Amino acid sequence: MTRFQFIIKSFLHYLKANLLVALGVAISTAVLTGGLIIGDSITFSLEQITNLRLGRTAYVVSTAGRYFRQGLAQDMENSSRLEIAPALISEAVALTGGGAHRANRVQVIGIDNSFEKIAQTNIYSGLKRNEAVISENLAARLSVSAGDNILLRIKKARLIPLNAPFVSDEESSVAVNITVKAIATKDELGRFSLKNSQTAPFNVFMPIRHLNRLMGFERKANKLLIAGGVNSAEIQSLLQKHWKPGDANLIFRQAGVAGEVEVLSERVFIENRVYEAYGALPGARGVLTYFVNGIEKGNGPGEKKEAPYSFVSTVSENELSPDGIIINQWLSDDLGAKTGDTLRLKYFVIGPLRQLKEETTPFVVKKVVGMHSRYADKTLMPFFPGLSDAGHCSEWEAGVPIDLGKVRSKDEDYWDEYKGTPKAFISIKTALGLWSNRFGDYTSIRFDKGGFDKAEFEKIFAGIPPSALGFSVAAVKDEGRLAAQNGVDFSQLFIGLSFFLLVAAILLAWLLFLLNLETRFSQIGTLSTLGFTSKQVKSIFLAEGAFVSIAGSLIGLVLAVSYTQIVFNYLNSLWYDIVRTNILEIKLLPKTLFTGFLISNLITILVINFSIRKKLKQQAADIQKKITTEEKKWVARVKWVAAILSLFSAIIIVFSQLIFSDSQNPSLFFMSGGLMLFSLLLFSGRILQYVAGRKAPQLSILGLSIRNTVRNRNRSLTIIILFALGTFLVISTGANRQDMFADAYEKASGTGGFLYFAETTMPIPFNMNDKAKRVEEGLSEDFSVVQLRKVEGDDASCLNLNRVSNPTILGVNPGELEGRFSFVKSPPGQGQGKPWQSLNQEPDGGVVPAIADQTVILWGLGKKVGDTLNYLNETGDTLRLKLIGGLDPSIFQGYVIIGNNHFLENFPTSSGSSVFLIDGDPEKSEKIAKELYLNFRDYGWEMAPAPQRLAEFYSVTNTYLSIFLALGALGLALGTIGLAIVLARSMLERKNEIALMKAVGFPDRKIFNVVAREYTGLLSTGVLIGLLAAILATLPSLTSANTGISVNTILAIVLAILANGFIWVVLLTSLSLKNKKLILALKNE
Repeated sequence: MTRFQFIIKSFLHYLKANLLVALGVAISTAVLTGGLIIGDSITFSLEQITNLRLGRTAYVVSTAGRYFRQGLAQDMENSSRLEIAPALISEAVALTGGGAHRANRVQVIGIDNSFEKIAQTNIYSGLKRNEAVISENLAARLSVSAGDNILLRIKKARLIPLNAPFVSDEESSVAVNITVKAIATKDELGRFSLKNSQTAPFNVFMPIRHLNRLMGFERKANKLLIAGGVNSAEIQSLLQKHWKPGDANLIFRQAGVAGEVEVLSERVFIENRVYEAYGALPGARGVLTYFVNGIEKGNGPGEKKEAPYSFVSTVSENELSPDGIIINQWLSDDLGAKTGDTLRLKYFVIGPLRQLKEETTPFVVKKVVGMHSRYADKTLMPFFPGLSDAGHCSEWEAGVPIDLGKVRSKDEDYWDEYKGTPKAFISIKTALGLWSNRFGDYTSIRFDKGGFDKAEFEKIFAGIPPSALGFSVAAVKDEGRLAAQNGVDFSQLFIGLSFFLLVAAILLAWLLFLLNLETRFSQIGTLSTLGFTSKQVKSIFLAEGAFVSIAGSLIGLVLAVSYTQIVFNYLNSLWYDIVRTNILEIKLLPKTLFTGFLISNLITILVINFSIRKKLKQQAADIQKKITTEEKKWVARVKWVAAILSLFSAIIIVFSQLIFSDSQNPSLFFMSGGLMLFSLLLFSGRILQYVAGRKAPQLSILGLSIRNTVRNRNRSLTIIILFALGTFLVISTGANRQDMFADAYEKASGTGGFLYFAETTMPIPFNMNDKAKRVEEGLSEDFSVVQLRKVEGDDASCLNLNRVSNPTILGVNPGELEGRFSFVKSPPGQGQGKPWQSLNQEPDGGVVPAIADQTVILWGLGKKVGDTLNYLNETGDTLRLKLIGGLDPSIFQGYVIIGNNHFLENFPTSSGSSVFLIDGDPEKSEKIAKELYLNFRDYGWEMAPAPQRLAEFYSVTNTYLSIFLALGALGLALGTIGLAIVLARSMLERKNEIALMKAVGFPDRKIFNVVAREYTGLLSTGVLIGLLAAILATLPSLTSANTGISVNTILAIVLAILANGFIWVVLLTSLSLKNKKLILALKNE
């Protein structure tokens, strides 16, 4: 017989035992390989979602609050092999059924027929004026189908930033009724989005020409969707080559009465980068024209005269002293002012959120000019919509309070004849000191007649890089795939969540193989006696074990696919909270299956090899007699020392945290729990060793149970380990569940003590805390509001599975958050215990301080406190945000927060506030919520109780814990199976012993007590060890106000584990005592 034949015959002879070992191997292989398959499948699904949301879009040209020519797409396409589609993208609120169904933050995409090249479907072709294609999820939300009507309230796009001086905020949105022509599926680009997220947005696709008309535009776009392309540099080169002044909203025209020419902007104020290009030219003269509230003369009663609401422009600083003013004849006649008189200009300085402060500055009249001189130039008036185009003064809509009662008939006459011709002029240097703003310092740049022409204007413009005016090129397809590949690692996650199940399966396989090996002691001894060397014996058993392992692993690969399918069914339904999508697909990669197969076999063979080596160290004669060798003394000492050191380390960590630390670190407590678990398990092994070496005490039922327990220490210790680990993981998992509604309104909590967190589709441009504005809007004084500005980015919260690099930025007044929220890592040098004030620090080396949730920093961004994030600001410069502090989990999850001053420096055209924190009396919360919704619903007001928002983030964590708990329970089930197998095997081995006990008069009840106490003791010891370690590991969670588990729940879990084990002990012991083999054994005795 060859060695191979011997191995096969041996395998078949012990087939039943080998199949049990293979089953344990199959379970561990299924768990390990299933985890790897889940990771591959999630990554594959995220990559597929990237393709579904982008179609053929590879690159996108975007702008920061600017709108360019729609024809730029055609210009770039004509000189390249690229396919380019222009798009005008905005946001809206969608309603049906008179408001019965509503969707906020709907993405409205204005498209033309070229969009078909991106979507590769004709569903979007031939859209008529009021027709639209909508996404499946929006159709479901609004309960509509093709042919139904939807009311859209679309965020009004403006060429002039909403917060710019004298821009009316009366029309923040436009309403339009549309008819649903078709509903786009995910395969028809219904999920279109430029954000790295697996969550599908609500989409409405409508004709770009109609959307332009609604916005008051003519052939404008704010996105170019590009199919193809080699790299971003190629796209930037094409953009630089083809962009024109109209793309930057610049105009060149004849102006003035002296034949001058000028450069001006449709955005009113000329950006500094544009002025740098043109203002440095010879003969260039910057002009700033401003709308003032009044021009006054005199002080006393009867002497004071005022010309209300006038435009004031500028002249060169060489022409006028800083305190001088030139007035026209009309103003001179109106006020009775002459050279040398003092006049006062009254004007508004416009701050953040349109906060107005009226200032007054005196000037001395230096000259009076005629109404037909070069100063009488109505083209100096900038174009302010609602003001410059008004037919009469009574029609003015200036974005600032205007008292029409002050407007006299002579003022109407002036407007009719001269429009906005400036009535006065001051030095440009003085004007810049009074009226410069973040949108630009000048309203035009003028050149003398013949000093500048259109060709030169366009030539100089061609040298301005598009990035300097907020144009950016993003490789969205590559970025999306990278975000998917580097997102949440579900392989590691599910292997981690299945850790105990994996360990339990490996221990079960090891236990089964060990039991199998023990039944073959005689065979091992016989082979040794026949002259087989230890090496040969080992190779035979190792080969047989490998055969068993391979068979088990192959079965495990099949089970892994089923395991993955079960997990995905739950991810697409019950565990939806952690993926936020229901289109996950399973992806089987050969390398993953091979990896799982290889690792599983490697672990199993190492375990088998360890078991065989340990047994073969005994002498052949001792093996045949089943005598266990004594453990070496030095090994025993090492285990004692390790147990004591682990225990003391755990105690020291806990006491140092409780006594010397201001905040408790959960990781350190979990480490201390792990150390205690390790220590107590070592002590258990030492105690079993110690009891085994002592003489048996006086014969008793308890004594017999103890002697039987220590007779086979490895089996007993395996049972203790299984139940200790299972109890530890199940209880520590449950204890980490959080109830975010407990003490939710404490200022140090994750809600910051706020009642509500709200967002709007359209930004609210005014200060909601201003008393006068509250009266105007009909708001009560029951609440206060912290308003935050927002620049859109990717969602970096735990709700997004992708790895993002540029999360949404919020700008806040740091003082309004002082004393709220808690920090895991506080900003350095915070001083006076005011960490939020660190956001006001001046940039160090151009780096702006920022704060984010610690979970966002660590998991969403893959960074740490002290690292830097890079953005592009509106001028094309790199904005570097340094993460100086990490918050405890809070309602800010997903955002990066900076100070308002730094925000406005980098994003000057950002208008109004889109994020709101509402504070007030919790008893009035319902009244406050109703009031805010009724007043701001047209802005797309979407509000949730702050604890509910926090709970939504924690639902992800709690779902992970639920998975851990479920898989831990399966691990405990395997532990129970292990207990049952050991008990059944023990009863089989001890059949002669039990038969003898029966023969000498022991009743079944006493024999039952001996066996039941033995295994109940092991079960109880394991559960007690796991319980003590779990309590220590989760002490911060158990003492937290937000703990989601009670003492009663912990006791219920412990009792359930004990009851489950005890039932199996009772059942198997009872069945074993009734076994007919015992009767045969009794006859033999």
